[in-house]
Amino acid sequence: MSIYELDISWALTANERRQLCWELIASDEVSGVFLARDDVLAVLYSGDRRDFEALARRLEPEPLEAVR
Repeated sequence: MSIYELDISWALTANERRQLCWELIASDEVSGVFLARDDVLAVLYSGDRRDFEALARRLEPEPLEAVR
């Protein structure tokens, strides 16, 4: 088990942050999610850093495409 920090500054609303916490908790590798700072979660994760970073990328919203 390791603790990793997850930047959640992109989750602007309380609903987005709650949804993010639920998605993390639903993962078999996540044992706990804690607020570390205003825009950072501390995640107790059983996988390695590479797997955690992949999980974090899946949770981030897709970037909006530029309108031409």
